[in-house]
Amino acid sequence: MNATDSIIASSRDRNPDILALKWARMRESAFAFFRGTAPLFYRAWSRLSPGGSPLAWICGDAHLENLGSYRGSNHVPYFDLNDFDECCLAPADWETGRALAALHILGEPGLACLFLSTYVQALQGGKPGHIEPEVAVGPIALLLARVQMRNRKGLLAKLVARGKLRIRPGHSFALDRVAKARARRKFEAWSRRQPDPGFYRVMDLCGRIAGNGSLGLERYVILVKGKKLPFILDMKAAAPAAPLAFLRVRQPPWPSEAERVATVQHFMQYVPIARLSWIGTAPVSYIVHALQPAEDRIVVEDLSREDREEFVRQWARLVASAHLRTGGWRGSADLDALIGYGRSLGQRGQRRLLAAARGAASEQRRAWEEFKGSNLGTAPAGRP
Repeated sequence: MNATDSIIASSRDRNPDILALKWARMRESAFAFFRGTAPLFYRAWSRLSPGGSPLAWICGDAHLENLGSYRGSNHVPYFDLNDFDECCLAPADWETGRALAALHILGEPGLACLFLSTYVQALQGGKPGHIEPEVAVGPIALLLARVQMRNRKGLLAKLVARGKLRIRPGHSFALDRVAKARARRKFEAWSRRQPDPGFYRVMDLCGRIAGNGSLGLERYVILVKGKKLPFILDMKAAAPAAPLAFLRVRQPPWPSEAERVATVQHFMQYVPIARLSWIGTAPVSYIVHALQPAEDRIVVEDLSREDREEFVRQWARLVASAHLRTGGWRGSADLDALIGYGRSLGQRGQRRLLAAARGAASEQRRAWEEFKGSNLGTAPAGRP
């Protein structure tokens, strides 16, 4: 199966209008293509991985745009990994390999070396860290200082008008009556079982367009009553993790895909994002979390060289910390094994990983060229 056929096969049962938008975005750059084609990467990595790494819980889509700021369940702002759709139990190098390949796709082999050496050092240390305003440095400190000043009133003014959600082209879209009623029923069946069901009384909902790899899956913005002020939630359909089609690792059983994502996120993040939960309906389940004014990310290409290097160091430490934080949990290698793996990755081991990542990046670039030559992504998106 060639790359384009593989992309079509992995996109079945998605909203065709939003899928057209995803494919159009993927044509724009090799990195956008890389972001939207995790299954292609893992197909390659299953052959190229040098092996020898212990099992760890991975977020499954480690690249520079899948980390950012948010306010935790304790109301403190953090900077951390923030996308766990592809999370699963896998060899640790399946995480670092994707991060390194992302940097090679961006033409940053030096930053790939920096990421890996920093990850190894953090793993050797054996103690997970975290980033909040008091310990943040460089561009991350500036971002957390900015988001601390934002409040829910400002977010509501941006997204709500006269008690209804604004329809923002490129970000949200109106649902037809049947789709809206169906989504509302699923959400309300879940909300009635929550400790504070009145908080979740639905005022309005609409479709949402966000992310890259998940574009085309069901996703909603839901305006609920809240307490003193209305609250806005994201409700996103969960799909099987992309690495699983190529992994030979027995996974712990999960009642639903959404429970997998929300539970792994709860453990991998130092403090999970506020109102993180799941709706375990079948056959499609949904991840729920608060939409916040504190959610933001850093545009790495706008940074100076010094700040870019600091960003990559912090990213590598966050990845290592997430692996250490889940050490020994539900099949992951324990801390001793993870620390030992870090100590075993000398210069030779790091060179092998970097070479495999370069190979994966080259395959992604060839697949992108093939994809650009196809007719996918050339049709305009529909109403969304």
